[in-house]
Amino acid sequence: MAEPTEVTGEVAVPEARGQLSVRAHALQHIVESVALEVPRVRRTSGALAGVRSGTPHASVHVRGTTARVSLDVAVAWPARVSEIAAQVRDTVLDRASELSGVRITAVDVTVTVSGIDERRAS
Repeated sequence: MAEPTEVTGEVAVPEARGQLSVRAHALQHIVESVALEVPRVRRTSGALAGVRSGTPHASVHVRGTTARVSLDVAVAWPARVSEIAAQVRDTVLDRASELSGVRITAVDVTVTVSGIDERRAS
């Protein structure tokens, strides 16, 4: 652990500054929240014997200052699944990286159709 530096009004050299460490679990929550910003993505809930199975659900693999994400989301039918998957991927790449300070290098999105959007089905 780095020794604290004395505050003198001057900016410390980069080697003496602290660093931001975003844990994988925190990044998982950021990614899941950001996915819900995409129109038509809906939250589903479920648990079986204490294992969370709702969506959105992310698996995050952090290595150093970069991360790879696998993300499951749900949408109501009818939906243009490929367009929504692309929107989710782009949103997560931009927003989650911005919010976390971790460079996300890849986002694999799986879209599940969950229920019917009554407003669009008729």
